[in-house]
Amino acid sequence: MGMDKETRRQLLADIATFYYKEKKTQSQIARAFGYSRSAISRLLDEALQDGIIEITINYPLLRDPVLERRLKEKYHLEAAFVINAGQADYAHTLQMVGRLGALYLEQNLRDGMVVGIGWGTSLYDLVNSLPNLPLSKVRVVQVIGASGSKGDVRIDGPDLAAFLANKLNASHQFLHSPLFLDTEEACKSMKSQKQIRDTLNLANQSDLVLLGIGTIDVDSKFSSIFRSGLLNEDEVLQVKNKGGIGHICGVIIDEKGSVMDIDVNRRVMAVDLHTLRSNGRKMVGVAAGSRKSKAIDAVLSGGWLDVLITDQSAVKSIAA
Repeated sequence: MGMDKETRRQLLADIATFYYKEKKTQSQIARAFGYSRSAISRLLDEALQDGIIEITINYPLLRDPVLERRLKEKYHLEAAFVINAGQADYAHTLQMVGRLGALYLEQNLRDGMVVGIGWGTSLYDLVNSLPNLPLSKVRVVQVIGASGSKGDVRIDGPDLAAFLANKLNASHQFLHSPLFLDTEEACKSMKSQKQIRDTLNLANQSDLVLLGIGTIDVDSKFSSIFRSGLLNEDEVLQVKNKGGIGHICGVIIDEKGSVMDIDVNRRVMAVDLHTLRSNGRKMVGVAAGSRKSKAIDAVLSGGWLDVLITDQSAVKSIAA
C-alpha cells in the first residue's frame, strides 16, 4: 500500500467511517476497497493508534441522593452533588465528576458574573465538559498562581482561566505569578505590585469560585502540589509530619481545616481564603477519588465550601 501520508490518513478515515458510521462489516469494506478482511482489521487498528478514531464512553450520570443529603447535613453545605461512578477507573471518574460540575455551572451562571478559578485535573475536566455558552460581560479571573512548566499546562491556572473564558464568551485576567515565591518578603512585595493587586481585588469580587482539592502526599496521581514540582518529596513529607492533610486555593490545611502556620503558606500567591469567606463568595469544590477523602473532609470541616461536586468513593467514608 505505497502512498503518501495524507492519502493514507484519508484512506484510514474512509475505512473508519464505513465501519463505525455506516455499520459495514470488515468483509464488506474489504470487498469495496479491494483489500483482505485482515488488512481492513489492521487498518482500523492503525486508525485508532493514529488518533483518527477516538472512542468515548459516556457513562451515565447517576447520583447518590443519600450521600448528598448526609454531606449537606453534616457539613452545612448549600448543595452536594455525588456521582455514582460504579467500577469506572480514576480517569473516567474524573470525567464524570467534570460533567456533573459542568451541568452545575451551566445552571448557575448568568450575565455579568465574575468567576474565579484555580487549577487542577478535576477543574480541567469540568471546563472541558462545559459547552460554549453565549453569556455577556462575564469575567474570569485566575485566583491561584501558576504551577509552572513541570505541570500539565492544560490544567495550570493561566491556561485553565483562558479555556473557561473561551467557553463563556468572557474576558479573563491572569495572576502573573508562580504559586509559591522564594521568601515571605518576596511574596509581600509581589502582592504590592499594581497588576497583581488588581487581579487579587477582582478575585475577591468573584460571584463564584471554582476550586480543586488536593492531598498532601508523595503521589503524582493525586497530589497536584507534588506532581507540579511545587514541593519536592522531602518538603511534602515535612508538611505531612506537621499535620498537613490537604490544600485548597493554594494553602495547606490540617485535619480540622485550619490554614497551617507554616513557611510555605506564607509564601503562597493566591486570593486569601478568609477574605473570600468573609465577603460571602460562593465557593465550589471539585474533587474525585478515594485518595481525596481525608483532604475533602478537612476542607469541609474548615467550612471553606458552599458546594461540593464529587463521587461516591471520595466521600462514602466521611459522610456517616
